[in-house]
Amino acid sequence: MIKLSIDTNSVLVKGLDKPLKSEITVPADKSISHRAIMLGSIANGNSIIGKLSVSRDNLATVAAFRKLGIRIEKMTGENKIKVHGNGLYGLKEPQSVINTYNSGTLTRLIAGILAGNDFFSVLSGDKYLNSRPMARIIAPLALMGAKIFGRKNNYPPLSIIGSKLNSIYYDVQIPSAQVKSCLIFAGLYADGNTVIYEKNKTRDHTERFLSLQDYPFTEEDTADGGNIINIKGGGELKPFNIEIPGDFSSAAFFIALGLLLKDSEITIKNVLLNDRRIGLISILKRMHANVEIIDYSEEFEKVGTIKASYSKLSAINIAEKDVPDMIDEFPIFAVIASFAEGVTVVRGAKELRVKETDRIKAIVTNLNKFCIKSKEYSDGFEIEGNPDYSGQLYKYNNSEQKLAHINKSNNFDVLNDSTEKKDAGRFQIKSYGDHRIAMSMLILALLLKNKETEVKDVRCINTSFPNFFNILNSIID
Repeated sequence: MIKLSIDTNSVLVKGLDKPLKSEITVPADKSISHRAIMLGSIANGNSIIGKLSVSRDNLATVAAFRKLGIRIEKMTGENKIKVHGNGLYGLKEPQSVINTYNSGTLTRLIAGILAGNDFFSVLSGDKYLNSRPMARIIAPLALMGAKIFGRKNNYPPLSIIGSKLNSIYYDVQIPSAQVKSCLIFAGLYADGNTVIYEKNKTRDHTERFLSLQDYPFTEEDTADGGNIINIKGGGELKPFNIEIPGDFSSAAFFIALGLLLKDSEITIKNVLLNDRRIGLISILKRMHANVEIIDYSEEFEKVGTIKASYSKLSAINIAEKDVPDMIDEFPIFAVIASFAEGVTVVRGAKELRVKETDRIKAIVTNLNKFCIKSKEYSDGFEIEGNPDYSGQLYKYNNSEQKLAHINKSNNFDVLNDSTEKKDAGRFQIKSYGDHRIAMSMLILALLLKNKETEVKDVRCINTSFPNFFNILNSIID
């Protein structure tokens, strides 16, 4: 087996011809890692964080707060870091642009903190990040008195002139934990009480941190099933000591592999099971998936082991109410739906249009290249599933693709940029610079027995899951 680095631009995948039985762990949760660095930096005292995610997104957060004057160090001989918090107003003006790379979470959350600090700062990312709209945070922050400006009033780079903020009542129109958390952070710096209402509850990692840090805030359910959060400005955040569990979104790729590869079973240990993060599990159970949670525990967050075994699945309809709790898993869900009996329909997921790429378009475009019948809607997509799909062909757009069986001893092979490609015998797929699209398409490629697929631009996987290929190779060997 060739061990791969995702520094390569394209990877050639050969579909598996045997079942997998494996037990793995996945990297620490990205969302919690972002918040741990941010809230540790503005706490009064030193926080200890175990098993921080080392994805590019999270390393960007570490670099950002070091640039803001925070001392963050790795503890000798341990998988832990220490964040020397300087309090709410202990950040320093950065001497250069804060690079947020491909991280929408970092960009949107840190804006709430910077808006309340008395200095000038600029946030800018890569070409994909800088094409993502930021009006959803610019508008409410402006209502709080923030001076924040974007390219075309909407896109990064964002320039922020920190100032004293006013408290507001804000109704979050589009379910978004990023928007909610941005406003919670801004509320820490505002005069009075900032009140945030969300009709559809979103992941509550930020609120859990506030509880852990004994910060004065309240949250309550509303009669319509929503949620109201009330944050008092000017309080004190206490330091903390936590260990971050495995990322559910990373686990989802291996859940799919366990469910879809015949006679396989994959167990993923120590996974985050926050109620607002595991909507995919509920959907899979409705599809008759053999997926179970064992060894369940709860301290700072809910954690457990997930076991996924080969299953014959049924198609499902996904409604708007289902979307927030599985927003990051739709690319791999689309792969799962491709093997479910019947037609799966997803609606109410317009938010997917403004992720790292337009994920609705990317999903449908790639599935059609795999000869899986699918079509897009303005707010979702439709997939005609086939439990027996193995890369077989059908007429599509009046042309027929032909696949050649190419025998190789390994499932992955590096394609250098200079390689002469004779592509008639393989599927060619693009990631569109989106890490979740890239990994989802790689999983789909592995499910096509002995077929070959080229997945282009896999460097983006570093964004969230740098050791993705290492884990894949370890369970395939």
